[in-house]
Amino acid sequence: MSKANVDEEILKLLEEDARITVSEIAQMLDISNKEVEEKISLFKKTNIIRKFKAIIDWKKKGKSRSTAIIQVKVVPQQRAGFSQICEEISKDSRVKDLYVATGEYDIIMLVEASNIDEISEFVTEKLAPKKDVVGTYTHIVLEEYKRDGFKSFEDKSKRLKVSI
Repeated sequence: MSKANVDEEILKLLEEDARITVSEIAQMLDISNKEVEEKISLFKKTNIIRKFKAIIDWKKKGKSRSTAIIQVKVVPQQRAGFSQICEEISKDSRVKDLYVATGEYDIIMLVEASNIDEISEFVTEKLAPKKDVVGTYTHIVLEEYKRDGFKSFEDKSKRLKVSI
């Protein structure tokens, strides 16, 4: 396996499950633990691995959360385009994801808050008053089925094992 392929495979394995151990990776790719450790260390230093993250089901923990997908129309700033406003908006801790996109709206973001009132406050008091924002369209998420590549539901189509 080439060096580039080994790097890619390590990254894919970590992306699938950040809890996988160095020795499991080494065994799966038939390389040494030391080589895996060195590569992961380099990936962290060069910001290829930006963060390790756990996916939490806060509902099961009894904590309520509201999520919204917000589309934003903005007037691009001369020489800065969308960069300045995106950097400014992304500083708010409620903004989980933020993208510049094609289409009718320029920015698409995922916002999480403790309740819908907090999302409303974000849109009306933080977002809409910005001079470059000319319109917003807010979608409140009612049910989540997949997030961060992970299904949020139990697969009911699994059959029970039958023994004879």
